[in-house]
Amino acid sequence: MSRVVEEAFQEAGIQAEKSLEEIVWEQYEDILFVSKSIGTAVACAYAGKHRISCRNIYYTPLEQTFDYDPRPGIVFHGTKDSWARTEKIAAMCGERGLLLHTFEDAGHSLEVQGDLRRSLGILEDVMKQTQAYLEDEICYRRLEEEEICRKLFDRFIRRQNVTRCRRREKDEWVIRDDPFVDDWTEEDYRFLTVCLKNTVAAGGFVYGAFYQESLKGFVSVEAEMFGGEHKYLDLSSIHVSEDMRGRGIGRALFRAACMWARQKGAAKLYISAHSAVETQAFYQAMGCVEAQMYHQEHVEREPCDCQLEYRLE
Repeated sequence: MSRVVEEAFQEAGIQAEKSLEEIVWEQYEDILFVSKSIGTAVACAYAGKHRISCRNIYYTPLEQTFDYDPRPGIVFHGTKDSWARTEKIAAMCGERGLLLHTFEDAGHSLEVQGDLRRSLGILEDVMKQTQAYLEDEICYRRLEEEEICRKLFDRFIRRQNVTRCRRREKDEWVIRDDPFVDDWTEEDYRFLTVCLKNTVAAGGFVYGAFYQESLKGFVSVEAEMFGGEHKYLDLSSIHVSEDMRGRGIGRALFRAACMWARQKGAAKLYISAHSAVETQAFYQAMGCVEAQMYHQEHVEREPCDCQLEYRLE
């Protein structure tokens, strides 16, 4: 950032902290931040600092916005925005699974210089796309024991095409070719529903992402602490339906799990993670590292999994 932009960012951040300091974010199941320009960077930095699981509408974000790990959302950008290069914005939105709308010849205020008619048309389009995003939203909420059944997963697609896997061999991490299709059988679904119901009944956490009233992602954390001084809670599952991957659902679910585990007094989340390179990339992006203490039951059940942990700070 330039010195002027950096100063404006710092000042806006201070004002955001003061304005929002009395809000108890854990009380809300669905949070939406709406921001523009430098405010998009402030929104991302604030959500990251306070570990808020939220959706976002980003109007004309700066390139620097993406330095603050933006949450899921929709992005509006003009190709003649002097504060952000289109190729950079497109690349970063693609990398983070953000839905991008671009407008040819539009500047930082999404106006076309000297063309009022086109500028008004862009404004109308932006409002329509914003409304569509709000009405076609992904909703997040906790699952109750009585609603967890096989029917809940009728529109959930577990399928994952795996080509390469990350494995630990002779005390070194290596990447190996290991192509296969990972999917669940009916027996797997029945076993899953039993496990999730047991998690809720035991006081654990099961949290779902719903799109058009169908479950499209979920995460579970067990209630029992283990690992002595490590104070682990087990993130026992996190999955996103194949048709909804790349939209930030996994990140939102992971952060919700972290928030719940932190409230329960845990120091770390423990994850026995699928070894597919795509899955491992997700956990690495979230900040997970190799577990300091291996949970033997997990190792024996899934010897090819990567045993990871995430520190709850």
